[in-house]
Amino acid sequence: MENLQQLNKRQNKIYQLLLNEGEIKIQDLTETFGVVEMTIRRDLDKMEKLGFLKRTYGGAILAFEDIVINKRELLNRRAKELIGQKAVKFVQEGDGIFVDAGTTTPYFVKNLPVDAKLSITTNAMNVASKIHGKNKEKIILGGMIRESTSSLYGPIAISTLNNLSFDKAFLAASGFTLNQGFSNSNIFEVEIKQKVIKQSKEITFLIDHSKFDTQFMHKITSLENINRIITDKTPSNEYCKLIQSSGVELVVCSNN
Repeated sequence: MENLQQLNKRQNKIYQLLLNEGEIKIQDLTETFGVVEMTIRRDLDKMEKLGFLKRTYGGAILAFEDIVINKRELLNRRAKELIGQKAVKFVQEGDGIFVDAGTTTPYFVKNLPVDAKLSITTNAMNVASKIHGKNKEKIILGGMIRESTSSLYGPIAISTLNNLSFDKAFLAASGFTLNQGFSNSNIFEVEIKQKVIKQSKEITFLIDHSKFDTQFMHKITSLENINRIITDKTPSNEYCKLIQSSGVELVVCSNN
């Protein structure tokens, strides 16, 4: 988009977050960037005039609905492909797995061997559409639909999860920081993630480099409660040390 050159550094970052999330909240942005609410409101007003977004009560959404899933899945596409290819190596024949909603998790599912015998549960319609193979048992949680992420949530989804347990869960997060851990902008999606963590023997987060040092309002979990992070670039030494001291495996993908 030609108008990108008219955005400052913070506004460009806001746009990247909007592409990742599909929607953003002013309160989240003030915490993420450490600025006052009025500054964020001015940013959003400018971006709306340039055609990047539409203002909503307390935040904003992308200007065009069709960008929400399609464009978000293409953002950092190579990184997501690498993460997806690497993540399948941690799945074994016969596993019962949960795959989270997100734009990286579909790349994981599409790389699963077609003939592998697996039981796959998901709360994401875009993930479910990429599960292929007659040997795979597919379970889609019911619930309310969040259009911006193609995900299902709410009491029906939680009720279904109460009766399920998983060998492994592959989860997404919108942000990961040293102090907050993993976070997301939507409390209902966080509720699903937290429930899955309790119901799973092994937890792997799939996050590309853009998620590091980004924080959203709702905390998902801390490092102490997970087993593995798969990402595309080595984070800073500070992050590496914290991850190692927490006993979490850090898997960094490469083009090799």
